[in-house]
Amino acid sequence: MTEKEFENLPMLLTVTDMRKVLNIGKNAAYELVYQKNFPVLRLGERKIRIPKDKLLDWIKVNTKYYQCV
Repeated sequence: MTEKEFENLPMLLTVTDMRKVLNIGKNAAYELVYQKNFPVLRLGERKIRIPKDKLLDWIKVNTKYYQCV
């Protein structure tokens, strides 16, 4: 997904939108949304939304940099 496509996404992402941003499968996406530290907004029992700005924050916090030895 390009930056332009990401900018055009709504403020609250569906799990499908989030999958496209992270380029992951359906099972991996649902594993993420059920983790404690993942930013989700639950609108009822089955409706899950991910705030776009919080997703970016989560990506920044969880990015690891490895040094080559």
